[in-house]
Amino acid sequence: MKFILTVITLLTSLGFLQSQNKLNSRLFYSKPSLYNSKSKVDHFDLTAYDVSVSIPEDNRSKFYNEIVYKNIKTHELEEFFKSPTMAEIQNKIKADVKKFRSGKHRASIGQLVLNPSVEVFYPKMQGFIRGKSLAKVRLEMTALQNNKPIIQKKYESLYITNGFDNGFEGDVNMTMEEGQNITVGMALRMTLDQFYLDLKRILMLPKNKMIVCGLVVNSKTDQPISTTISFRSDSTFSVTSLPNGSFEIVLTKKQYRSTIVALNYINFSEVIDLTEPDSRMKEVEFKLKPIEKRTVVNLQNVLFYTGTTDLLETSYAELDDVVSFLNNNPKVKIELRGHTDNQGSANKDLLLSQERVDKIKSYLVSHGIASNRIAGKGLGGTQPIASNTTEEGRKLNRRVEFVILKN
Repeated sequence: MKFILTVITLLTSLGFLQSQNKLNSRLFYSKPSLYNSKSKVDHFDLTAYDVSVSIPEDNRSKFYNEIVYKNIKTHELEEFFKSPTMAEIQNKIKADVKKFRSGKHRASIGQLVLNPSVEVFYPKMQGFIRGKSLAKVRLEMTALQNNKPIIQKKYESLYITNGFDNGFEGDVNMTMEEGQNITVGMALRMTLDQFYLDLKRILMLPKNKMIVCGLVVNSKTDQPISTTISFRSDSTFSVTSLPNGSFEIVLTKKQYRSTIVALNYINFSEVIDLTEPDSRMKEVEFKLKPIEKRTVVNLQNVLFYTGTTDLLETSYAELDDVVSFLNNNPKVKIELRGHTDNQGSANKDLLLSQERVDKIKSYLVSHGIASNRIAGKGLGGTQPIASNTTEEGRKLNRRVEFVILKN
């Protein structure tokens, strides 16, 4: 009986505390500064740089109605802080920079400009005793070193808490508004620390190296894919994307062919140019097409000399990827389709596109693919995907693709 009374008393006290918090927040609440969750990034020294932080660009309205968590969507919020939200975020970054520049003074080796853009800055309070509270923050951060961009990347954190997890920086005596401020302040901290870690690594990176990072996702659903990505030049380097689809690798600056072979997906191949002298980070997103009937795959790097059926040397790597795909998926049948622009005779273009398709089929068959798995059709200039009035459009229209007939 005593135990039951104790539990009832505890629940009543907790309910009273929550009600009292709400009462306190109404009677005594005044707009605060953004909660200062301290950076967890250590040994980051910016004393050799003259650093400036721009006022963040407010792009939140472009992302209203984005799903934050389950059925919770972002929407416009009233100004919560003592100063405008963008100014609060700027002040927070400035305070971090001051900490990173607190070491022994050194002669300046250059300028560093940090330009933030805010896409999502959204807290949702559901109570800390009977529910969970959350905050999502997404920033696009651009960093310029001596007026040259070295980072342009999006960083995002979703922080969910019931108020009792070890990392939460609040306590049971806080008001709902204080809890909201702490939660979104911690989400901002997690987001900024991702950026600071990247910046720290890039400033230490040899000039002939570049960080390549990004996501591998399903092209139809945007669901993440964990798989191996290969980067081929004179040597091959590989990295495996995490369960959330993200990956990162440091490569020497040169041109690479990125290749992805994933179960139940069409082989992916794309040329990536890392030769930009001032760039230090490249963010990419690889969208893999699931193996489904009627899926169209554009062989972007299969190219011919003008007016001929002679393949450019650079075409064979992608054709070899098609061979690999068909070998790994023996039930798949495809139809090759050849296209031209509209600059020549329609009849000649039709004939040329058919001869090019026959050339590609011959190559695939010579590498072990059964002829009855490959149909072919030359379509000339009858199916453009861009305007033929510009060279850029005509270049897009001169293409070879295949369509999955059976999977």
